[in-house]
Amino acid sequence: MRERALTRRRLITGTGATLVTGVAGCVGDADDDTGTFDHPAEVRADEPFELTIDDLPAETPLEVTMESEAGIEASVTVETDSDGRIDLARSSIVDGDVPTDLDVPTTVALIQFASESFWEYQPPEEERLTYSVRTADEAFSSTELTRSHLDRGAYDEPEHDELVGGVFTPPTDDEGPGVLVLHGSEGQPQFEYAAALAHRGFTTFALQYFGGPGLPDDLVEIPLEYVETAAQWLLEHERVSSGRIGVIGMSRGGELGLLAGSRFDEIGPVVSVVGSGLVWEGGATIADLPETSSWSLDGEPVLYVPYDLDAAEDGMSGREFFAAMLEAASAETIDEATIPVEEIDGDVLLVSAGDDELWPTERLHDVAADRLEDHRQPSVEHLRYEDAGHGIFPPYSPVMGTNRADFGGSRAGNARAAHDHWPSVLETLSTLD
Repeated sequence: MRERALTRRRLITGTGATLVTGVAGCVGDADDDTGTFDHPAEVRADEPFELTIDDLPAETPLEVTMESEAGIEASVTVETDSDGRIDLARSSIVDGDVPTDLDVPTTVALIQFASESFWEYQPPEEERLTYSVRTADEAFSSTELTRSHLDRGAYDEPEHDELVGGVFTPPTDDEGPGVLVLHGSEGQPQFEYAAALAHRGFTTFALQYFGGPGLPDDLVEIPLEYVETAAQWLLEHERVSSGRIGVIGMSRGGELGLLAGSRFDEIGPVVSVVGSGLVWEGGATIADLPETSSWSLDGEPVLYVPYDLDAAEDGMSGREFFAAMLEAASAETIDEATIPVEEIDGDVLLVSAGDDELWPTERLHDVAADRLEDHRQPSVEHLRYEDAGHGIFPPYSPVMGTNRADFGGSRAGNARAAHDHWPSVLETLSTLD
């Protein structure tokens, strides 16, 4: 089993867009064209990128500000080197909105620490970013580049009487692998992940499995056959060329993805983000317990870990509650509820948050990782982010709000996790044949 820590900085290869070089136009009331920028003209929204500024005063602290037409803004102070140069992706931060020790390229960390929350950020398909440089007293130059997004609302409904959700296709006309995207207990299709993956060449189906028209109202005995039907339908999509379907699920969707992947031949690699290697009792809230499984197969509930309210205490966080349920359950119950992940015919990626307040995702993913290791299954990677909470989303969007009290994690921890886990998601799903 491969396991990685947050000890390295990694830049994803860019789009190969033409570099913008040369002296940029002045900002504000600047009277000097100081500053020569070098950067790509256009990048995908999930790509970190290089941006250097030359011909600046040497060994001088300068403020670099990022502004987006979507209405977000952030700034940092960095010091030029002895040649009067700033390498914004790598230069040490002296002060500003981005933490000084954050292991994320500052070019995109400025977006993550901008003034808007993740939930409100709705950028246009072509988002112009302006980077400006100045001292406390003097404005120098600025430059613009474009981040391209795939519109989260630009999806098609599936042409199938039983299936609910949104289908995203790549912006090119090429065929590519198919991926099912599974939401969590909020019951809403996960369009953010689906759009981001479609922008990378996958045809994605953000599947809704409860809470929608014609679907169960609650997370109770959801038929696994429904996911199988979605996988079979997606395999027949005209833009899908892979022989199997990849699955990525968030939270309870991660649990569902691992379970479905262990049951159905149509599914290959599985990514579980803050998910679980155990099956749990149904219901989206503890207030209304169904006393049955979240999932069913062949009309029968899948064996699960029950919620023992006698073991719960007032004021428990979600993480504390689920930990108490694990302690209350018998070894036999835990064994019966453990997902047979060794039956998944493809790579498995587990993404865990060490400060997840909704449930103990590291512990729940360890169940799956240990089982895969016991069965000598080498194609598993378990990423752990100690300071991240339940809100691990695709990069690079403002992380404000993803560290709300019931999610856990810090803004810095969530920013690191969003940046670092994404290349492994792309790599795992790219194993589709």
